[in-house]
Order: sequence, then structure tokens, then C-alpha cells
Amino acid sequence: MTTIYDDKILNLTSNWRATNDIVRKVGGDKSAIIQAVKRLLEIGYLETKPDTNKVLYKRMDTAQSEFNFIQMMTVFETNQKTELNVIKQIPTIMMNDGVRFRKKGLELLEHIQEEVNRAYMVIIRIDYQQKLGIIPYKIAKERKEKLDKYIEKIMSTILNKYQEQETKTSIQEYFQNHTMKLEFKV
Repeated sequence: MTTIYDDKILNLTSNWRATNDIVRKVGGDKSAIIQAVKRLLEIGYLETKPDTNKVLYKRMDTAQSEFNFIQMMTVFETNQKTELNVIKQIPTIMMNDGVRFRKKGLELLEHIQEEVNRAYMVIIRIDYQQKLGIIPYKIAKERKEKLDKYIEKIMSTILNKYQEQETKTSIQEYFQNHTMKLEFKV
């Protein structure tokens, strides 16, 4: 899961930083950190500028344009379609004991949780920008509603697919226990 690095990356990138500098200061799995940087760039949290043979990253503190928001939602929805296809293909996500998740089921839940965390990050950012008056209330409300529908669709799909009560309870407990505390730090 790459969302565990998001807060650290955002804290470090108040000024321009090279990828290697970010990886070194964050510490951890290099490929996961680089993946997190790419995902933050996709959802409009980072901006880039080339510098000789490096790419520099900086936290983007301006409001996201409508075009960029639509692009970000397209990325979210593409990932969601992948998740929905995986849900259709996996007949059960629980082991025969009814307590533990199968490997593919756990991977699916981790991926869904990561996408949901990213959507919540965007909602928190929209709230923050709306409170500062960077984006109007109406636009903020519309964007948050789109993100809420996105989250609700995947969550209801997975709970509707796996009808057994033990499985539903395990899925709900998984998401309750793995929800991250997300903050947008300035």
C-alpha cells in the first residue's frame, strides 16, 4: 500500500525535491514511495518540473481546475472498473474456515482501501480549500458528492457480491480497522 507514504511525501514537498531526495527522507520501500509520488501526481497533489536529468516534485497548493478534477476522476473510475472486474471474478474472498481472507481477497481489499483513502484525501483537500475560499461552496459540494458516489459504488458492490453474513462482517471489520487518519497539512 502506497498511501502510508502520502503524508510524509506531502510534508517534504513544500519546496522542489528530486525523487531520490524524497525516497531518502521518507525512508521505506523505494518502489512503493515512487508509486505513491506518481499517484499523488495523478490526483493533483504534486506538480513537476524537469531539472537537467531529474524530475523535481512540489506539493501543489492551488485549487484543482475542473479539467484536472475530471482527469483525476477518470483515473479513479478506471481503477474502480478494474476492482469491479476482480470482484466479479473472485467467487469468495474468505478461506474455508470463514475467519481469514484468501490471498486474492486480501489483495482486493487492500487495493480498494488504498483507492478509498485517496478519495478521502481529495475530499479533505476540497474541504480545506473551500474553507479558505479557494474554491466556491457549490463546486466543492459537487466534487465531494462525486467522490462520495465513487466510494459508495465500490463499497456497496463488494458487500452485495459476498452475501454471507460472516463475510460481510469480516469485510466491514477490515475497512474499519484499516482506515487511515488522513489530514491535509499545510
